[in-house]
Amino acid sequence: MKILLADDDRDLLDVTAYALRREGFNVLAASDGTQALQRWETDQPDLVILDVGMPGTSGFEVCRRIRQDGATPIILLSGLTSDEHVVQGFRLGADDYVTKPFSPRQLAARVRALYRRSATLGTTEPTREVQVGDMLMDVDGHEVRRGNVACRLTPTEFRLLYILAINMGRVVTGARLVEYGWGYDTNDVLLVKTHICRIRQKLRLPRSRPGDIVSVPGVGYRLTAEPPTEMGQTLAPVAFEGDSANASSMHSLVA
Repeated sequence: MKILLADDDRDLLDVTAYALRREGFNVLAASDGTQALQRWETDQPDLVILDVGMPGTSGFEVCRRIRQDGATPIILLSGLTSDEHVVQGFRLGADDYVTKPFSPRQLAARVRALYRRSATLGTTEPTREVQVGDMLMDVDGHEVRRGNVACRLTPTEFRLLYILAINMGRVVTGARLVEYGWGYDTNDVLLVKTHICRIRQKLRLPRSRPGDIVSVPGVGYRLTAEPPTEMGQTLAPVAFEGDSANASSMHSLVA
């Protein structure tokens, strides 16, 4: 498995790269954001680990640019632990967020869990297509469509939507969503909230109406059915990174 690791702290970069190599990973190192983008384009890693605080082209910016063109799993590393920074990372398309200081073994475990979920999606799922109202999920093609609009989801977002879709109408607990989406146990409620909000935005789900992902406080989430749209109807364009109105909306949703 090929990992791209980017951090401007040379000592931490060397230590983390060494630890991950000892865990059996092929690690490509980058010391800044510009180099990270170049190596992502040329070396096509299986997973990317980015330090958020790199000068110049930050980890947030690298994450945003990768998400414009690809679905490579991304883990962000940061000493910033406020909800605002975590939400920003997930809003830009990160799959996981690890705060410093961290254990190299824990990081390796998260890498394996995230990659396993991303690599097996589409090869082990029993249902190849899932239809919920006007939304169609193509597991083999890793594509989601609402009406005539195709929506691009990250691997983690796709997995979360998939488990909600195959359990349409039933509540999926937060613990089950975390285990299915990330492959490890955590009490980080914000992890699920921000990804659900991101899915709602990308798919333009109707808030608090049929077709929405409904929160069941203290339990989990439920995807409700929506009647199919009329033939030929085209939904509003899907908004991606950079939409300030959507960013504000997300912040209020997870507050």
